[in-house]
Amino acid sequence: MRIPDPLFPFINFAMKLLLRSPLHFFVSSNILLITFKGRHTGRTFTTPIRYMKKDSKVLLFSSPQANWWKNLRGGADVSVTISGEELACRATLLETDTDSKLKIFRSYLETFPGDAVYHGLKPSRRKPHSEDTLQAVIDEVAITVITLP
Repeated sequence: MRIPDPLFPFINFAMKLLLRSPLHFFVSSNILLITFKGRHTGRTFTTPIRYMKKDSKVLLFSSPQANWWKNLRGGADVSVTISGEELACRATLLETDTDSKLKIFRSYLETFPGDAVYHGLKPSRRKPHSEDTLQAVIDEVAITVITLP
């Protein structure tokens, strides 16, 4: 089920409070806070986002409607609050061939099938999305890679 867009400011506010509190463990196994500077304004922004760990890296997946990741083009210094710990990190957009990107995105959807709706797909817990279905949306998916210290 897709969360209605007007609710996101309230949910994001609540998630920021929760992820910075001693009760972060309720959601911090798959949601983190990323803090970054706007490329044009220089303002600091913080947003909660679902993540997936892969070795010493954290992967963030953004839908076409999200614009925050555009501030990370060319790489950017960011701060992440993950599992109750704030870390200074470097974030870059994943730049790889389409097949590798599809493999990573498929793994993400298998782990978090409900997030498919944010990428224009139907959630599917039992049947994996077809190659054609994923191919149709992959160019719109922004994958951010954060290297943990």
